[in-house]
Amino acid sequence: MGSFGQIASMVGTVILMVAVFVGAYYVSKFIGKRYQPRNGIAKNITIIESQNVGKDKALFIVKAANRAFLIGSSPHEFSLISELDPENIIDVPETSPFKKDFSSVLRSALLGKEKKQNEGETGDGTTGNDAT
Repeated sequence: MGSFGQIASMVGTVILMVAVFVGAYYVSKFIGKRYQPRNGIAKNITIIESQNVGKDKALFIVKAANRAFLIGSSPHEFSLISELDPENIIDVPETSPFKKDFSSVLRSALLGKEKKQNEGETGDGTTGNDAT
């Protein structure tokens, strides 16, 4: 009966680990949706660009209702620095590398790694670095 107890203990541990991972997955999806930036949802307000200028301080170029503003932020307040001419602002294209989702970045990284491994091999299964 000792080995049955050990097997049951291992199976129980595996089931507990799977439950923890599944729970973490759903909690992270819930938190991710709740605290996700809403740049893609807003139709009248868009953060065109942001730049950190110090610890907990940043500058933002914001378009709102066909007007543009330079806004400064600190931990305790936002300040309007200047109104800008919206025609002089260069919009960030939608295909910006910063707007890729995680799955596409992971896929391209894995494909790039696979491609590098394949480039190092010749057709006969040996590497091109072998000196004969």
